[in-house]
Amino acid sequence: LDQLVYPKGDETVLFLDSSVDADDFLNGLKTDNRIYTGLATQFLGAGWYSDQGFWSVDLSLRANAGLSAPKSLFELMKRGNGAEGTTYDIRNLKSTAESYVEAGVGYSRPINDKLTVGGKLKLLLGVGSAEAQIDQLHAVMNAGQWNITSQGTLHASVKGLKTEEKLDKEGRPYISGFDVDGAGIAGYGAGVDLGASYRLTNKLTLSAALLDFGFINWGKGVYGVANGNFEFDGFDLAINESAPDQPSLSDQFDSMIDDLEALTHFREQGQKKRTTRLRSTLNVGGEYELLKDKLTFGLLSSTRFYQPKAYTELTLSTSYRPIKWFEAALSYSFIHSQFQTYGLALNFSPCWINFFVGSDYMLTKVSSEFVPVKSTAADFYLGISVPLSH
Repeated sequence: LDQLVYPKGDETVLFLDSSVDADDFLNGLKTDNRIYTGLATQFLGAGWYSDQGFWSVDLSLRANAGLSAPKSLFELMKRGNGAEGTTYDIRNLKSTAESYVEAGVGYSRPINDKLTVGGKLKLLLGVGSAEAQIDQLHAVMNAGQWNITSQGTLHASVKGLKTEEKLDKEGRPYISGFDVDGAGIAGYGAGVDLGASYRLTNKLTLSAALLDFGFINWGKGVYGVANGNFEFDGFDLAINESAPDQPSLSDQFDSMIDDLEALTHFREQGQKKRTTRLRSTLNVGGEYELLKDKLTFGLLSSTRFYQPKAYTELTLSTSYRPIKWFEAALSYSFIHSQFQTYGLALNFSPCWINFFVGSDYMLTKVSSEFVPVKSTAADFYLGISVPLSH
């Protein structure tokens, strides 16, 4: 995020601020830039042994969001009002967001003294989903304004969702916002987790798992298209520059989002159903036991299937258990690391309770607003489990 936010005295500002040099900012970007975020919160969970197998049930809330934006969009945003006839061609701009409740039932059991297999079936209840895609946006500076020609689609599925509209300068309505009247289930789906571990030798165990393989069928939702011409005033580079105090980073983001919404005029075209697939993950790993029940080393390959591309990370870890009720682990991920992505985890299990906390992407530097400006990712884990019987 240090490519999007910058220090300005004791404050933090967006790249749109006039204090940020345009060339320095743009030279740090790729042709295609992506941001992904995900949240998984388990409300309830329980597990128990039955004969040789282990059953588990859980209820969770999942939320994912992503943005794929070409460098040309950021150039238009940062350069502002160019000379007469200045032209930008922006292609393949896409943003997605979805949230759903997951109810799962899992079962695992050893097949023999070396092989253990397991799986989980999941019922998915869709809370909401939105996808906006601009296939092509052509911007030409004309008489101090941008003349915009765009092609794209918008899908939004939320129970009770209604659109808010504004009129452009030619009197044509376009979607300017949304309002939700009531709440409910917007879609249904199903998913599955599959996994297995194999003890190759007394010291080496191999494992693999496919997680979140499934889909959600969304009911009728708002469908819009962008296929016309309109005038755009441009991005406000000096965000509240005349104000006595620097606006907060969240206010700067809000201002940028307002300008982006004005740049993409979607016109409502009725309602449509659609199906989305889950954001799946493929894990393949190995663990070597050096001291029985005390010291192990592991290597994990984790591939997350984002849209439109997959993201793979390779993580090396070690775990040490000096006493029965305490264990500590260190990890380092090195494909996208820049020597930043190390992790730490602690597990305590005294008496009747188990408590764990950890992160495989530690924050190395944050801004005054606690924004992780030097990390390409952040990942935290925290939990408590209570055994009901032994």
